[in-house]
Amino acid sequence: MKKILITGGAGYIGSHVLRLLSQNKNYDLTVIDSLEKGFKQAVDIISSESQNTIKFIQMDLRNINDFDRLDNQKFDATLHFAAFILVGDSVEKPIKYFENNVSGSINLLKYLNESNSKNLVFSSTSALYSKRATPPFTEESLVEPENPYAESKYTTEKIINWMNESHGFRSIILRYFNPCGCSLDGKIGYSLIPSLHLFPNVVRGALGQQPFTVTCGKVNTADGTTIRDYFNVLDLAAAHKIALEALLEGKAGGTYNVGTGKGHSVKEIIDIVKKITGVEFKIEPGMQRPGELPEVYCDPSRFKNEFNWEPKYTLEQAVESLVKWFKKHPNGYNY
Repeated sequence: MKKILITGGAGYIGSHVLRLLSQNKNYDLTVIDSLEKGFKQAVDIISSESQNTIKFIQMDLRNINDFDRLDNQKFDATLHFAAFILVGDSVEKPIKYFENNVSGSINLLKYLNESNSKNLVFSSTSALYSKRATPPFTEESLVEPENPYAESKYTTEKIINWMNESHGFRSIILRYFNPCGCSLDGKIGYSLIPSLHLFPNVVRGALGQQPFTVTCGKVNTADGTTIRDYFNVLDLAAAHKIALEALLEGKAGGTYNVGTGKGHSVKEIIDIVKKITGVEFKIEPGMQRPGELPEVYCDPSRFKNEFNWEPKYTLEQAVESLVKWFKKHPNGYNY
């Protein structure tokens, strides 16, 4: 039985990974989450359908005393999702982001080091790549964070890499591009409402649950809307499962992009939603945000080649899953 710690396991990505891992009877799972942005309902739903016992502890990584609740357990591996993630909010409240994302991670690393729990999968971000870099972004592309959120993630990456050097940690750092969608059965979903993300906003707009306007200005792309590397959250969950298994099997760590390597425009996503829901949208043009890149997509070949990972879910399935989810939960878990 392998003991696995999941921080932020009640959040959007963390809960989808938790559900996938809960299908493995050989995992003893512990979830910690402050519930400031996560939802205990997600953990409860997953626990109710799993044959595993999932232990949940509400705690805040910023509070070093909260770690006493882990009873100095040694974990075979940790998946670290817990973080604040809103770019605009980070610009307004940089201290909040460095306290939570960096100081919280330092507290976690202290605990993991002291308990000899040195296998770590870290949730990082593509937002740390420079606006001066040219897509497709590789892991060697210029890193130049443009906001406190991205800076907090990159700072944590560097701290983790120093722990690899000095304390024998083995870490896999995953730099996500743009995950979307939710569980196909509509049981686990997206609940941060109001959202700043395209997919939940356009789906809720199509369902009449909120007004919808496109907030990007015209950019130099084929259809005039920004292009991003969107991919299904279920494929991201699978990437974490593969990374976790690799560490448990003794693989060395590394830093990897996770995405499809293909870009899709905002207009393309809206057209998919129109087709699936049968609802027409008028695209209201907005102001281009300063420094926003017209195209962002990755070269995921390093992760694909080393881990034999391939995205298998479509963007259509992502939209269909969100339609199912928001029909059942118009306001997320707190409907």
